[in-house]
Amino acid sequence: MADRAVVENLTRTRARAMQDRVEASQNSKTTKRHWRVPELVLGLVLMVGGALGALLLARSGDSAVVVVGAARDLQRGSIVTSDDLVAIEIPSELAEPFIAGDSAVTLLGQTTLVDLQASTPLTSAMLTSIEPLQMGEALTSAAVKVGNYPQDLSVGDLVRVITVPDIALSQVAQPALFDRPITIWSIKANPDKDFALVTFRSTLDLSMAIANSGEVHISRIVDAAAQVIGSES
Repeated sequence: MADRAVVENLTRTRARAMQDRVEASQNSKTTKRHWRVPELVLGLVLMVGGALGALLLARSGDSAVVVVGAARDLQRGSIVTSDDLVAIEIPSELAEPFIAGDSAVTLLGQTTLVDLQASTPLTSAMLTSIEPLQMGEALTSAAVKVGNYPQDLSVGDLVRVITVPDIALSQVAQPALFDRPITIWSIKANPDKDFALVTFRSTLDLSMAIANSGEVHISRIVDAAAQVIGSES
């Protein structure tokens, strides 16, 4: 009887050990599976992220446009030559205020209005087709009432200026025509006011005439008329 009890006890012990090994093996497999799921997800995330990055990079390359930039540092008053210009790529959503690359030829001969650093994209406000001031020239500004100048007056127009004396400053009551053609340097209309701020390119004589006037009238003239007047004077 004792031998049988020992045999049964050993049998139960071996059976329990075998069951424990089976359970341990199953738990190990389950644990390994739990660790493999995050690794698989991470791999998928990396693949998808790489594909999206490549797609965005391709799209950003397609949306780039070419604008005109300064090829080197340019000082205010410089006359633009072909060596001063370079093509620059920028995102299309930022390109609106800048000069398109196919318009570069129109900038040749223009004058810079501000100092420019190399690789700066150019805007029309940085340049002018008007030559810089020469010796003896001056800029004179006046507030000109709406109706006293052509509605479509613009920069570069040739004009004649008529001044009406301010009776508080002068004993002369008759209007006076300035003796030479004048170039419009700038014009800034204010929709909230009944006048525009006009800047003339002329001589100091015009500054004196405007300073003594109570009102200014502007008449636009054509180039041919200006040449005739200039030859007569």
